[in-house]
Amino acid sequence: MTRISLRILKAFLPLFTLAVAACNTAPFGGVAVPGMTSVEPKDEGDQYAVQEELKALHVVNPTPYEIHPGDTFTLSVYNQPSLTTSLLIAPDGTSSLPLVGILKLGGMNLEDASQLIQYRLTRYLRDPLVTLTPTSMSGFYFTIAGRVNKPGNFPVSIGQTKLLDAFALSGGLEVGMFHGDSVELADLDNAFIKRNGKKLPINFKKLIYEGDDLHNIPLLSGDYIYIPSTMTGSVIFLGEVKQNSYVGFREGLTLLQGLSYVGGIITDTHSTYVKVIRGGVENTVVYTVDIDEILNGRMKDFLLETNDIVFIPQDDVTKWNTIIRKLLPTLQFVNMLAGPFGSTLVGYFNF
Repeated sequence: MTRISLRILKAFLPLFTLAVAACNTAPFGGVAVPGMTSVEPKDEGDQYAVQEELKALHVVNPTPYEIHPGDTFTLSVYNQPSLTTSLLIAPDGTSSLPLVGILKLGGMNLEDASQLIQYRLTRYLRDPLVTLTPTSMSGFYFTIAGRVNKPGNFPVSIGQTKLLDAFALSGGLEVGMFHGDSVELADLDNAFIKRNGKKLPINFKKLIYEGDDLHNIPLLSGDYIYIPSTMTGSVIFLGEVKQNSYVGFREGLTLLQGLSYVGGIITDTHSTYVKVIRGGVENTVVYTVDIDEILNGRMKDFLLETNDIVFIPQDDVTKWNTIIRKLLPTLQFVNMLAGPFGSTLVGYFNF
């Protein structure tokens, strides 16, 4: 065997050994800590297309408003103050008018309705001049749901009510307490607005945090805005921590952050062998995390996922069957609680 061949063999021998070990790993075998995944930037052509679409959404051609049931108006007739009255459009689209009586106005625009009322009043008045002023219109509204303080339907003035106005009308983004800290519960990364069943290319972070007016589009009637929650499930901390408990999950939660919420690790524990169990009882993946490496800046902080279980061993646990013997009863209990009340109840048990 040549010297070059020996060098190649020595270079690939560790990789070969790792491959063989991986093939003989037990179901609860160790898995390398996942690294950060890279994301390719958007194509410039795509960004240009999005900008052009956003610009087009700022151009609004309002259609004449059609009178809907529930609308209210003030009817006034020039030089006839006794005829000034409030009109309520009934569910069948009709309303009761002075002198005229019952008249169906539903489905008509304001100009046509005013002309119809004027025509009917000519039986009683010479050249009446009618003004029909809306006081509330139920036909033009948008809907905002999710993590805002007052979700619901709100009236929209076409061409004047913009997306930022929707947050003002709904009381702003909801805020909650997260282990003593005041945090926004709104997940702006996944928030969206739908129009006629299509998602619009709105970046809510740019709109809210950067004040990017390009994303502050005028709203149209029927627009649906949804602001999801950052709190989706929980992460359970067991073992040698100050408080065995759960932590409400939010996007970007890391291992060190989660440990700080449960009081940190009890002293004299082997933080080199922290286990993050992912996937529940079935299809379990276990990550071994060296916290000392993170604290020393040699490893990135470990990103947690919803429903992870973090186990801090008391001693140097090296055999997977030992870990299973320590964790399996807890896993079974947690799995039993994983019904509709599981994420709430777990926090009240001291494992």
